[in-house]
Amino acid sequence: MRHNSGRLRRMLAIAVVGAGLSGLALADRLLESHRNIAVFEARGRCGGRILSHMLNPPSTRDEVTVDLGPTWVWPGQQPRIAALAKRLGLELFRQWDQGHSLYQAGPNAMPQMFTDTETHADAWRIKGGCGQLVAGLAHGLPDPMLHLQHQLLRLTDCGTHIGLEFKTGQGLAHYQARQVVLAVPPRLLADSVMFEPALAPNLRQLMKDTPTWMAGHAKALLVYREAFWRRQGYSGNAWLHYPGTVLAEVYDACPAHGESAALFGFFGLPSALRASHRDHLEAWTVQQLARLFGAEAAHPLQAIIQDWSAETFTATRHDQMPPASHPAYGHRPLRLDHWQDKLYFCGTETAQTHGGYLEGALEASERVFTALTL
Repeated sequence: MRHNSGRLRRMLAIAVVGAGLSGLALADRLLESHRNIAVFEARGRCGGRILSHMLNPPSTRDEVTVDLGPTWVWPGQQPRIAALAKRLGLELFRQWDQGHSLYQAGPNAMPQMFTDTETHADAWRIKGGCGQLVAGLAHGLPDPMLHLQHQLLRLTDCGTHIGLEFKTGQGLAHYQARQVVLAVPPRLLADSVMFEPALAPNLRQLMKDTPTWMAGHAKALLVYREAFWRRQGYSGNAWLHYPGTVLAEVYDACPAHGESAALFGFFGLPSALRASHRDHLEAWTVQQLARLFGAEAAHPLQAIIQDWSAETFTATRHDQMPPASHPAYGHRPLRLDHWQDKLYFCGTETAQTHGGYLEGALEASERVFTALTL
């Protein structure tokens, strides 16, 4: 990905902060009218919580791309994602669900087999990973427009424009924009950005109270030479709902084509336990999969663990315990303009429907684009 540390020579019309799916999709739409815009991202890469990682396991010729963030799309229910994937020429394939699924009620209980035809009935995956959405959108942005490793520290309402202060690898950088779009989780903004003048107390509290989707979670992904569980008649799906389980959910993560195979799971251990036992997580994960699927699961070619709760630009201290159910998103104050039409919130947590999902990220960008171009 690109890095541009130079200062802009003229005032920006629009500054988009956050190069996740929502921010990139908004910038992509704004390009149609050739606006003087820039996109700023704290990380050294685009994508935010979308993270597709390419592995080259030993003893195989395959390259395996795995999703460490969002994995599934539901094109039948998500028209924006379906349209974007089609426009970018991406190939979708169904989530593997054939065979017996497993349920384990306790650490010493025998896993029970059952047939599950509902969990992933409409779920599809993107060949090459969800990162293909990010790569396709970022590729269309001119080089000078994208500024990586720019962490937003302060926003100042200057009346006719907004001043932005960023922390970069070279020190502080200052920019000005007539309008600013914050395509960053509201809770993260409340925790790390200074607003001058201060935002209204009720708005700031709402930002703090809005959970960042998946910020408290972690995923484990293990690559194997073959999908032995399919050969054994298993779907790869497993649910382990008991206190102390290492993984709470397991799914097939095989690529669309190729000889290699993969399983992934969501951790059931809370973030504090994951942090204190980080060196043991891989071994515990392998042991648990071997108890579920047999001895072949004990010998992965490669394993990777992605703990989003440990990501500075994803989670705050308030995200360490994930919500018990899907949060309510799209609160009205986060969908309105602020600072007299100069400041907007974007991102999937601001979507009225599909909040938390990739579709919600596109819905939010669509809403803000309409507001900016009215």
